[in-house]
Amino acid sequence: MRKRQIKVPPSSLKKAQSGLALLKESILELASANDGLVTNAEASEYLELSSDYNGKQKDYLTYSILGLLMRDGKIEREKGNSKPPILHRIK
Repeated sequence: MRKRQIKVPPSSLKKAQSGLALLKESILELASANDGLVTNAEASEYLELSSDYNGKQKDYLTYSILGLLMRDGKIEREKGNSKPPILHRIK
């Protein structure tokens, strides 16, 4: 299958990246206000970012943002914590 040619208006990219930065900042602020710890469920619930896809795959938005923050070195998964709720600590 051939890849489609997609037109990306510069304003759309800028808005998406600004929104992502704000979401990351909000999750870090939530963690900071709670002894540097936050779970995916807490971020989803208290920031009112609950998400799903056809009623399944719940709260992947905040889960993905937590993953980006880990990749960026801003947070880390709490050691010794392998079962939900998984705590994430600010580095």
